[in-house]
Amino acid sequence: MNFDPVSTITAWLSTYGLIALFAITFIERFVPVIPSYGLLLAVGIAVAEGAWSLPTALLVTVTGNTLGATIFFYIFRGLGESRSMRFLNRLGRLFGMPASRITQWITSFRRNQTVLAFALQLVPTIRLFAPAFAALLRSHSGSFLMASAAGIVIWNGLFIGIGYFAFYLSAVENTTVLTLVALGCLLVVEIALLWVLRKSSGRRKATASSQRAHAATSFPSICGVQEHRL
Repeated sequence: MNFDPVSTITAWLSTYGLIALFAITFIERFVPVIPSYGLLLAVGIAVAEGAWSLPTALLVTVTGNTLGATIFFYIFRGLGESRSMRFLNRLGRLFGMPASRITQWITSFRRNQTVLAFALQLVPTIRLFAPAFAALLRSHSGSFLMASAAGIVIWNGLFIGIGYFAFYLSAVENTTVLTLVALGCLLVVEIALLWVLRKSSGRRKATASSQRAHAATSFPSICGVQEHRL
């Protein structure tokens, strides 16, 4: 028995056309049943199989994701700060994100809202919360949505492209297996990048601490020399 659920999903999407593709990418912003990168990899494979053209698939998925993010943004803005925060904390617990982490992200978002509106669309899981962060901080809707759309274009284009090229570069015929292999490779790359970033951050902190300690030990000696001269 050839168990291939991803192929079944892509066949269903192909049958119902672009409306189904738009609907699933729109709903994914609210009910992430499968990770967005897994869904987009499958879309890329479907494009390679001839379901849609690459530009059409990118345009439809970006439109669905952006519209979902927009509605999410206005829903949270309409709820008010206290109710939005309670709902956001509950949603965070559902995804294994503690309230302290959510507060930390909101604080970071406050510092540079437009840049983070773009950048957070490139971070798994956190990208779903970005509209809520912006709504809580009463961000300017125009700049937030434009920055988010730019981030969504890059995110969707990256994973659709990976799925598209993986179809041609791999000898695996089972679409589900191919998707899982591509996801595994992406996770390995992501873990490696996180490890490099943490090592780099640790070195910077160690260097800064060393410089502060050196400055603290040097200051008394300098003062002593000045007092001796006086």
